[in-house]
Amino acid sequence: MASDLLVILAGYLLGSLPFAFLITKAFTGKDIRREGEGNVGSRNVLHSAGPVAGLLVLLLDVTKGAAAYWVARTWGSGSIAIYLTGFAMMLGHGFPVWLHWHGGKGLAAAIGFLMQMWPYSVLGAALVFLLVSRLFTGFDFCFGMAAGAFALLTLKEGTSIEGMAFVVSLLGLAGVKRLIDLPREREIQAQTGWSDEPLGLRRTR
Repeated sequence: MASDLLVILAGYLLGSLPFAFLITKAFTGKDIRREGEGNVGSRNVLHSAGPVAGLLVLLLDVTKGAAAYWVARTWGSGSIAIYLTGFAMMLGHGFPVWLHWHGGKGLAAAIGFLMQMWPYSVLGAALVFLLVSRLFTGFDFCFGMAAGAFALLTLKEGTSIEGMAFVVSLLGLAGVKRLIDLPREREIQAQTGWSDEPLGLRRTR
């Protein structure tokens, strides 16, 4: 039990590593929380600090998610410890102590965690996201379609009801975090002129 608590704490600390904030500061000297859409994530970094910075944050966030899973799998006592570590990692990303509890949604970190458990489902969901984003605008809608596809694909790849509940809950945390952040982000977006065009990579001039 004590080892599981340490594993869960490690998940939070890994999730709380604020790569989007640090990389944007390094590349531009700006605070990503007050740029673009106001989110502390790779998409906003791509928009605000350029493609190199955005790709770097994406890779680092995916890596920290994968690292959290590896810690839980290696030192946790079983599937429940893994699931709780995933939740802790998402909470760390969304509410990092280093940024006064203001972080991002955790989508890239969640992908890094989940791809260790259901790699083919993550790949399938990524393809769905790319296809839907070619037909529709709005990141949230495209992600919602991909998340639904991912949940269904895990059934084909082999998961339990417990695992399905974990998937829905983990991705649901990102949605809850979006609702929490919405008022502040709307304020930032009004100041920066952000527009959620396809993939949200451009803003109105």
